[in-house]
Amino acid sequence: MTHPMQRKRRVPAAGGLAAIGLASAVVAAAVLVGPAAPDPAQAGLGDILRSVRDRMGQVLLARDLLATPGEEVTLQASLRGGFRLDGVEGVRIQFHLDERRVDEVTSDGDGNVQTRWTAPAEPGDYRVRVRVKPDDQPAEEDRQVEPARLLVSVRKAETPLAVVDLDKTLVASGFATVLLGGASAEPMAGSQAVLARLAKTYTIVYLTHRPDFLGPTSKNWLDTHGYPAGPVLTSTLGGLLEGSGTFKTERLNALKKTFANLKVGIGDKVSDAQAYAALGMTSILIPDVNWSDDDAEDFEKAAAEIAALPDTVHVATTWTEVSAVLFDGASRPKGPIVERLRATARDLRRRDKD
Repeated sequence: MTHPMQRKRRVPAAGGLAAIGLASAVVAAAVLVGPAAPDPAQAGLGDILRSVRDRMGQVLLARDLLATPGEEVTLQASLRGGFRLDGVEGVRIQFHLDERRVDEVTSDGDGNVQTRWTAPAEPGDYRVRVRVKPDDQPAEEDRQVEPARLLVSVRKAETPLAVVDLDKTLVASGFATVLLGGASAEPMAGSQAVLARLAKTYTIVYLTHRPDFLGPTSKNWLDTHGYPAGPVLTSTLGGLLEGSGTFKTERLNALKKTFANLKVGIGDKVSDAQAYAALGMTSILIPDVNWSDDDAEDFEKAAAEIAALPDTVHVATTWTEVSAVLFDGASRPKGPIVERLRATARDLRRRDKD
């Protein structure tokens, strides 16, 4: 029986990472380079592999970033392809801002390209289009590589930031649904309206432990569902080993070196809530609890984890409650959810004795 706050979201042990990571990469490749994937509710791994086998191609990835006005930054992209999403070497990659070419760089042995660029003096969101040079595109039309979007959010150093997770925070559906295309992944009720209001005062930063090959899927999903613009900062496949808490702590500390006004952090994991609270942010946890679990010990463990959080962390169960914390000065202490988890555990133990 799995933990009610961790079901279907466990990081694999190191010994099984290669096989599971490869399977995840294949599924992600199906999302990125092919048409509609199998129905998530019905497809098994064999179905997914068969649907991918004949249509593996190349995918171009680009990394969003934040910059201060006039700062010299590094624009980075990566061209990958094949069954393992390996880097593709020797392809000319072009960076364009509006109709002006910023640079053209040939991909290295790992498929990576980068170029130095001076951010504009005026704050704003600058959308860099990254593409394979037309002369270097595969001859087959259905194998040609889609351009990538690279968002550079130029902000003054004192700009307040609100950091928001994706899965089980904005995305209500399970991670498998996201991997299989994301079209049916539904938003958490009320989240769009709250973020739209939050974006009037804060720059929204989407910080996710998803690996970078899910960047295009993540950006498309946010656009499709009307979320405000903001950089999407992802991990890597290898970064999954670090765990979400370690990954996000490192990224937050890196952000804080330039943008010290980190104000709000919203996510579904206890480790994320701890990271936000440690930096003095308004930390809001939306716990992903599987209330249909039937193991009392799982609920007791979840209760203990939340009870150990700093008292400054707010624990909300809906985005209406999140809104009340952010805009109405409401407090959502951890006590009620801890007691509900413990009460559920007690009821299960009594039922087991009967």
